[in-house]
Amino acid sequence: MRVSLKWLKEFVEIDASPSDLAELLTLAGLEVESLEPVGHSLHDVLTARISAIRPHPRADRLYVCEVDRGDGVVPVICSAPNLEVGAMVPLAPPGTRLPGGIKVKESVIRGEKSVGMLLAEDEMGLTDDHSGIMILSPELRPGTPLPLASDIEDWAIDISITPNRSDCTSVIGIAREIVALTGKTLKKPAIELEEEDTPAEDLADVTLIDPEGCPRYSAGIIQDVHLGPSPFWIRYRLFVSGIRSINNIVDVTNYVLLEMGQPLHAFDYDRLREKRIVVRRAEEGEVFTTLDGQTRGLNREVLMICDGERSVALAGIMGGLNSEIFEGSRNVLVESAFFDPVTIRRGSKMLGLFTEASYRFERGIDIEGTVTALKRALMLMKGLAGGRIAKGVIDRYPKPYVAPVIDLRVDRTNAFLGTSIEQRTMSRYLRSLEMTVEELDSNTIRVSPPSFRVDITREVDLVEEISRIEGFESIPVTAPPIKAAEEEEDSQDLVSARVKDIMVGLGFTEIISYSFISSDSADLMEAEEDSPVRSFVKLMNPLSLEQSVMRTSLIPGLLDAVKLNVSYGEENLKLFELGRIFLAREEDELPVERPFLASVMTGLYNRQEWYAPPRKADFYDMKGSIEALLRAVGLIDRVSFERGNTPPHYDGEVSASIHCSGIHIGNLGRISGRILEKIDLKESNVFLFELDMQVLAGEIEPVRRFQPVPKYPAVYRDISLIVRRRLESAEVVKVIKGEGSGLVESAHIFDIYEGRGLDPSEKALNFRICYRSKDHTLDGKEVNRLHDHIIERIMSKTGARLREG
Repeated sequence: MRVSLKWLKEFVEIDASPSDLAELLTLAGLEVESLEPVGHSLHDVLTARISAIRPHPRADRLYVCEVDRGDGVVPVICSAPNLEVGAMVPLAPPGTRLPGGIKVKESVIRGEKSVGMLLAEDEMGLTDDHSGIMILSPELRPGTPLPLASDIEDWAIDISITPNRSDCTSVIGIAREIVALTGKTLKKPAIELEEEDTPAEDLADVTLIDPEGCPRYSAGIIQDVHLGPSPFWIRYRLFVSGIRSINNIVDVTNYVLLEMGQPLHAFDYDRLREKRIVVRRAEEGEVFTTLDGQTRGLNREVLMICDGERSVALAGIMGGLNSEIFEGSRNVLVESAFFDPVTIRRGSKMLGLFTEASYRFERGIDIEGTVTALKRALMLMKGLAGGRIAKGVIDRYPKPYVAPVIDLRVDRTNAFLGTSIEQRTMSRYLRSLEMTVEELDSNTIRVSPPSFRVDITREVDLVEEISRIEGFESIPVTAPPIKAAEEEEDSQDLVSARVKDIMVGLGFTEIISYSFISSDSADLMEAEEDSPVRSFVKLMNPLSLEQSVMRTSLIPGLLDAVKLNVSYGEENLKLFELGRIFLAREEDELPVERPFLASVMTGLYNRQEWYAPPRKADFYDMKGSIEALLRAVGLIDRVSFERGNTPPHYDGEVSASIHCSGIHIGNLGRISGRILEKIDLKESNVFLFELDMQVLAGEIEPVRRFQPVPKYPAVYRDISLIVRRRLESAEVVKVIKGEGSGLVESAHIFDIYEGRGLDPSEKALNFRICYRSKDHTLDGKEVNRLHDHIIERIMSKTGARLREG
């Protein structure tokens, strides 16, 4: 939440510097994430009076203004529609550097000299208004630096509010914290209403069909208002707080929301049919068009605000197009309600719609503060838009709030915190937080928290408040006694850690993606209807439709990471993720959780170097990475790669399934071009592999066995074969090792030839075989006999023939 420091100072005296205040709040549990100066870079901007205006002789939409800057009159060319002779405006002389980085220079525009620049509010970073130049008070003297003339220097304090501290989602809420921490006095805003004789109860009616979803609904009416832009002071505060100005009526609702933490909504009273408000649940399948122009499907989770005939707002979330304030609005009904936090949270998540109002309602607001905030809003509306306020308010409050009573034990509090705080000090701390305190005896304090502290329900909550005000830094630090666990480390965890180290050593970077994804991921991967990829575990209360199910594959997360990096110009990627996937089972059963390793490679494998040209990554680079991983964990001799049989998201011509001891453990290949097209990824060569870590961990030997250095020399023989073009070299290697009688130490392919001299359906493969015995030196005859036997078996099993010459 962003808060204006000047706004805070209206409610509490603050002597500390902005940085000291930020540290004070952070130590009390309200973490200040940033301090941003506002209006601090405008010392070179001067106040100036427009003394004359004439059209630019060579431009239809430009004007030449004679501007008195205090030390003389200078010409300035401007196109603003609100130029007036006598107006006091901000002038940036040549040399001024504006917040956006623009440096103002003296220039000649179509033959006319311009000495400086007249500024709009957005050009100074004060609001987002660019409708015209900023008009200042006519009483100012020309030549005065703008910060001295208008007191615009401020600080925007960005505070991270924890979910339980809904009372701090307002300026007054933060001011209360400062009061408790500094001992100052809270200055509450004055509320003085000038009401008409006609009671609000005679002008409208409110019915609560669902009092559980809406325990309190307050409404007021103001008539004959005049819509228009809000004055600078309110637009400035909204802008600093991150809210866009709309008009004076809507701005007041947002202003009070920020000031008091009470969300409000303004309805066009004349568009409410039967002049009624009805609070009910949405019907299954009901549709409703919200202020943002989106038509949304509803269910019984959503609470609705209706008039006598139709829905007019999503309660606590967003209003509707059919009752919004527009240019012709003259009479306004202002809603100030308390909605059930759980109801709003469920409705907001179901719709995937999150607003400033829902942010506060779903955390819990002050049920006793609805009428106060309503009156504050009506007062401000009358001040900004004129009009007549109806007498009284409509207030439906079937079950009034009863404050909880909590007994706090002094000795238990000190034992819990490791402190020796006196009882009277604890009482003082709690009173500073506006709690009702009664000391029952020397060890017991009876406490009733105020209605805006919805998070205080137990004794331990009071203990936390005492520790905050005392200062977490004042509480002694002690190390708890920890007994070493006797349990053995989980083998799966050990394997995972080892695999991560290997992948990093191979040059890959680990990523961590969300476990919650969209169900559209299965369509993206072109998974078949009975594929495990479609066995989604659906979330009951998803944060959004994009995170509505638990992932059944790591690939969508990897592709998102690739797309994001490529969009930032990082195209040479080697990424991996080791995480769990979740597969749904029968109803009421927990899902299957399986650890998987997935990796992606794209772009250049070797960048441009002085000694070598750049080279793009290919299938064999990724295959080599898998082989290096499997070799490092001792499985390479039991692993085979088989063409085809890969899922649809792989290119069938450039992919393989991976097997260990005959068990399928994963897949490898190039991503299908159709998939890349779906995610708007122009890079055509994206290679993936995925491995089932649960199966892999079961195959890895828990203990690496020492292999002694060979005692006897090796003998090498080469074979040059002509084979079918589609024959995989792995089939030949399999025959060599299978027929090697334990004497073949290794066999690898060192050359491939396709082209002139060979039939187009054939290719030539060259293999080098290493023969070695563990117990004696091999002689030439023994090796030759075995080598000839292997060649014969290769030819009979694969149809190969020896290459001559």
